Amino acid sequence: MATLADLVEVFLGQERPVGCVLESDVVLAHAVAATRFYAGFATLEAHRDITSAPPIGISETDIGLSEWALIRPLFLLYVERETALQLEASRGFGIEPFGRSSGEIAAEITQFEADMPGRAFSCPIITV
Repeated sequence: MATLADLVEVFLGQERPVGCVLESDVVLAHAVAATRFYAGFATLEAHRDITSAPPIGISETDIGLSEWALIRPLFLLYVERETALQLEASRGFGIEPFGRSSGEIAAEITQFEADMPGRAFSCPIITV
């Protein structure tokens, strides 16, 4: 397991070492938001054996690989939308935005969030 802070560090340092115009704390906030959304439909592996689970935070929340596989696409969409918003806002300074518009990304986020309950659903198989 890795913490959210570790996963964001890998994202910024190895997966997207250049081209990310967002500050690391903003990216971290989107990782937390995506994890909280996922946790609305599934219990985090690190919280299964805890009667009173701690709130999902930045450095103390452990995420398993299978959980990150479901959270990561939503996290990437959140980061892409924030980047698009930043670029669209800089249009007044003469910077031409690139990539998809924030509206296109928002529509995909809406669809992904609507599909999350089915993706996160898990039921243990019991045989008799």
